[in-house]
Amino acid sequence: MKKYEFIGVKTDNNPVTNAFLSEHRRIISAKAEEGYRYIGFIPTKQGASGKTVELDLIFGTEV
Repeated sequence: MKKYEFIGVKTDNNPVTNAFLSEHRRIISAKAEEGYRYIGFIPTKQGASGKTVELDLIFGTEV
């Protein structure tokens, strides 16, 4: 049986410049140390211009 975990991440969204992720690498490394495997991401919120401003990182592990 597989177990999945979703962790929400917000971008540093500035309407004048591009949005940047700053926390994703730390989260992925921390979850790997806990035995989880990074599976992918799902955009959960987009700004008016269409760029992703919030997303869920998806992790999985065998239970």
